Amino acid sequence: MAGKAADAAIGATKQALIEMARKHGRIVHLVHPAYTTMDCAQCGARTKHALPLCERTYACTACGAVSPRDKNSARVMLVRAGLNPASADRGRPDQALPGLAA
Repeated sequence: MAGKAADAAIGATKQALIEMARKHGRIVHLVHPAYTTMDCAQCGARTKHALPLCERTYACTACGAVSPRDKNSARVMLVRAGLNPASADRGRPDQALPGLAA
């Protein structure tokens, strides 16, 4: 029963996010989350085993790329969405972060 409630909550949240994006003229790219922690963002190779949660660094055995696990996963999602992951590292170069004084 709790699983169905959680699935419904995720679905409702996703729908609300899509509606808010549409309302504000933004685009939401839905990306299937499977294997995002096992794929390399640089070469696309997939590791043969899942990383345990205690292992925080992703190291590709095919191309040798090493990066934090979460950052690699985020880059994989950007690639799957058809976006350029290199631009994500720059953040907001022309603007200060919200709530911080310059």
